[in-house]
Amino acid sequence: MEGILVDAYWIAAVFFSVLFGWQLLSTLLGGFGGAEHVDTGGTDVHDVGPAGGHDVQESTVHGADSMASFKLLSVRSVTAFGLLFGWAGILYTRAGTSVDRTLIYSVLWGCVGMAIVSALFYFLMRMAETGTRRLETCVGQRATVYMDIPKGGTGQVRTMVSGVISFVNARSVSDEALAAGTPVVVKRLLDANTVEVEKVEG
Repeated sequence: MEGILVDAYWIAAVFFSVLFGWQLLSTLLGGFGGAEHVDTGGTDVHDVGPAGGHDVQESTVHGADSMASFKLLSVRSVTAFGLLFGWAGILYTRAGTSVDRTLIYSVLWGCVGMAIVSALFYFLMRMAETGTRRLETCVGQRATVYMDIPKGGTGQVRTMVSGVISFVNARSVSDEALAAGTPVVVKRLLDANTVEVEKVEG
């Protein structure tokens, strides 16, 4: 019985160690990724959802809630369980711990590893959610025309988006031409990466 368990510990330790190494290498080579953004002519503003005004905020909130859900059973958490289970079993066996206690301790260490990894990725996703800029936050904000807005066309304004200075595509409310440096106020969203602005008089 003890010999079978020792073999099982070694198999788990080796298999999950290789799997963990592959996951780590994939993460380092591919990065965390997953954050969509759209190019607004030189400076990136994160994509906050599909075009369509107020639907942008609703889509962003639902997407963030889904992403930040706590998942105890995932590939990474199961890998952590197997990794700690296997190596803990090997170490306790070599230390002369009884078979029953070794099995219990190994399972406990595996569960601890699973919980830690799940919690880690949960908080990482929450941090990513917090750091995502939402274009609707600039509505009502003062801005400055950065790139000329031609008559009936699109230029760029410099404004605050989620507390970060950003450059956003913009059109004039009255379709008038606005030169760079003109003070404006953001009136509303036109689509996922374009706002409508109005010249500030005086």
